[in-house]
Amino acid sequence: MKKHFLWLYLCSFILVSIPASLVSCNDSDDNSKVVDTSVYNIILDTIKIRDPFIFVDEKTETYYLHFNPYTYKNLQCFSSKDMIHWKDEGYSFTAPDDFWGVKDYWAPDEYEYNGKYYLLVTFSNKEGKRGTFALVSDEPHRNFKPVKNSPLTPENMMALDAALWVDDEGQPWILYCHEWLQVTDGRVVAQKVTKDLKDTVGEPITLFSASQAPWTKPINKDGAHITDAPFLYKASNGELLMIWSGTSRNGHYGIGIARSTTGKIEGPWVHDEETINDFDGGHAMIFKDLDGVLRIAFHSPNSGGKERAVIYRLNDDNGQLSLGLQL
Repeated sequence: MKKHFLWLYLCSFILVSIPASLVSCNDSDDNSKVVDTSVYNIILDTIKIRDPFIFVDEKTETYYLHFNPYTYKNLQCFSSKDMIHWKDEGYSFTAPDDFWGVKDYWAPDEYEYNGKYYLLVTFSNKEGKRGTFALVSDEPHRNFKPVKNSPLTPENMMALDAALWVDDEGQPWILYCHEWLQVTDGRVVAQKVTKDLKDTVGEPITLFSASQAPWTKPINKDGAHITDAPFLYKASNGELLMIWSGTSRNGHYGIGIARSTTGKIEGPWVHDEETINDFDGGHAMIFKDLDGVLRIAFHSPNSGGKERAVIYRLNDDNGQLSLGLQL
């Protein structure tokens, strides 16, 4: 009994001895970390952001988030130890004067690949033609440079939201959207790329159009359908799944799930009946946090200047995905 009381006393002493600026606790999930909030002083739900992509760097046990700071010349990076408190790392990319991309600076997705860090970003040229492009660095949070000075996606396409996927044979692919502004019924496209991510290999493969998914709804009387943010995930049952975003039957921006019947990126792809979320939010990606917890990040709501990054636990029940607790 005396030992028990001594232990309680020591625990109480330790807790009151930790400065408030070093304590972080989140009651909505089990993701409790001790962080220095005088350094990591930006709270997640205060960051106005669309298209959040959480990169997990296991080497430094740090999360990174790149985004458009609305300068149309730069990308900015925040870092975190707990995904709740963030630190401004400054600009991760500043465009050279002769850079082809002069608008958008959308959806920077980060990948570690072949010993380097890559950002796949959507830009538009001065004529307004949109395409996706790769930036590369030896560090996860700064000094990104163009791999070349032209889009990676076909220059005759209005293309956006590329994601990187490396198949079982080691072949890299990009998965991207052929935008509804050009084709009315937005498409998801896959294309092989060279291992330095500088050039495409062969012809693009259209995987499906947005209207093929039963949960989608046209956005105008012309029957336009949106495809945004395709992202691949190998489920717990071995299925190859794709999450992507569009306008759902309830008029919200939603996240749908498609399944490859062959387990390969080429498909064919079949669609779940309903979106994973029943509220306004999308442009999602899936990751495991530093504790091995499966999570999904996306922005919600989708308009009105109130967009914020939201992070949920993601349940994978034999390939059936559902949202858990919000971080």
